[in-house]
Amino acid sequence: MSNLTKLFLGNTNIDFYKLSKTFLKVFFVELIVFITVIILVITNVVSLNLSIDFTGGTLYEVDNISNKKSNEIESFIETLDLNVTRYESINDGEIYRFRTNEGSMKEENSVLNEISTYFNSPKESIGFQRVGPTFGDDISRQGLRALSIFLFFISVLISYRYEYKFAFIALIALFHDLLMCITIYILISIEITPATIIAILTVLGYSLYDTVVIFDKLKDSRSKVKESNISINTMNNTFNEVIMRSINTSFTSIVPVLSLILVGNYLGLQGALADFAFPLLIGMISGTYSSIFVTAPFISRFLTK
Repeated sequence: MSNLTKLFLGNTNIDFYKLSKTFLKVFFVELIVFITVIILVITNVVSLNLSIDFTGGTLYEVDNISNKKSNEIESFIETLDLNVTRYESINDGEIYRFRTNEGSMKEENSVLNEISTYFNSPKESIGFQRVGPTFGDDISRQGLRALSIFLFFISVLISYRYEYKFAFIALIALFHDLLMCITIYILISIEITPATIIAILTVLGYSLYDTVVIFDKLKDSRSKVKESNISINTMNNTFNEVIMRSINTSFTSIVPVLSLILVGNYLGLQGALADFAFPLLIGMISGTYSSIFVTAPFISRFLTK
């Protein structure tokens, strides 16, 4: 029976304790990458691709009644007085939405005239909205507040249910997933919107779920053999028992999210939907990984005897 078949059937015999040193090395390499990327952002070597909800700007929405092609529109964008930070098609190109940097009233009117002329559309029919950065700031502030409260109560609950070392390990896995999502967004320069922030906060709960399942299974395994501490054998058996469950649970959750991204983009369902689905996908994959391969080395180091 192949290792893949054993994994599928949940009949694995992986020595997680022996592999924990390798997992720990991988974790520290990831940590170095995360820190390096954050330093590059702080020093302005690499910039965050923030939406106008955070930076402020102007939103234009026009019906594509002249049926311009995407490559033609991209060429047109380069000629505008204001920098277009994002444009998207809605309803398979029937409507185009442009977001530009904040500019003077003269520059905004000039862009409005150019869009009107190019699409042969009356100015009155073009959606026009100035967006201030306060909305994005409010979302970020509330998100950080919610994250702080969430982490505090989770730490207390896990410490009460298990012990404080388990809470410490759970927080490490959570921050791993959070930094993983942020790093990917920075490296491939995906626009960060309020929907992105909400999705990242949402996925932390999913990540924690997988981790707590392992903690609970460890507690049950210890009680069955009446261990005061986690033995190497108990740790290996527990992780081998839950690894396929974690993969199956994640797979069934990832498929509909992946469908939102692939089918949604094909149908032109972009914007807030894609902004929410993509970080969910990253977080679910990262959460599955961290619940096994991040928690295992720390459990081996701090809890196994």
